[in-house]
Amino acid sequence: MNIDHVKALAAAVDEGTVEGAAFVLGITASAASQRIRTLESRLGQVLIRRTNPITVTEAGQAILRYARQVELLEAEALDRLHGIDADASGAGSAAVRREPTVLRVGVNADSMATWFRPIFAEAAGWDDVVLRIEMVDQDKALPLLASGEVLGTITSTATGGYGTTVVELGAMRYVAVAERSLFERHSTGTEADLLRLPMVNFGQDDDLQFEFLRRCGVEGRPPMSVVPGSAEFAAAVEAGLGWGMVPVMQLDGLDADLVEIGENPHIDVPLYWHHWTLASDKLSRLTRALQTAAAAMR
Repeated sequence: MNIDHVKALAAAVDEGTVEGAAFVLGITASAASQRIRTLESRLGQVLIRRTNPITVTEAGQAILRYARQVELLEAEALDRLHGIDADASGAGSAAVRREPTVLRVGVNADSMATWFRPIFAEAAGWDDVVLRIEMVDQDKALPLLASGEVLGTITSTATGGYGTTVVELGAMRYVAVAERSLFERHSTGTEADLLRLPMVNFGQDDDLQFEFLRRCGVEGRPPMSVVPGSAEFAAAVEAGLGWGMVPVMQLDGLDADLVEIGENPHIDVPLYWHHWTLASDKLSRLTRALQTAAAAMR
């Protein structure tokens, strides 16, 4: 495959349009379109859906993943060559500016709001890297890796796919809690009526509250509010909008009088870092930083 054709496809996916890809690549829109069509013709597969924004087909996912890997390895090869050139030229030679490598990472919202945050301070010292973060539920993250949209993602799945490496990070503990006055309005003594007690859910991909209800033997759905944001979700529970599974790491920052629900209010969600199996110094550096940050998880 012609690498310029592959880069044109990746740029079209990143920018959402062929015109955007052309601008980034410094070529005309017709030239960018021709590169993608030539690649499709050579492979005998339709690689992108020419929608707005552009999306990739299943075949296109394989090529996009290849493009991301080439992008990362090419950047690191150029870094090494630049280092060799600087050593040979001496310290007095003018530095050549190079664009930083883009590391695309999938992160779930609760990790982002808690243990992941030290990664920002760590990455602030990496002049050769920029981060592009995709927010995704930990149960739905692997398709991003398979499609090539990210080079690594945090997920609750232990089993990796072809060409990937899995690193165990630890487990995040969630606690079912409700604001006390809300709990008392929908309970008899110390037992809450979980079919009547209002609930807060993160979104349609969030199964954690329903998993808790299943463990409690509850069939049916209580009154439910949807609050799609980690800090906002905790604030909604704190305000008494409904009960919810709140990470232990967030509970210390809440001021409300919260009570735990049920005999066993805890659910531990294991987290794993899945990334492409590549000999990449920058990817290895990111992996080490994630392991260090995740050590604070509880």
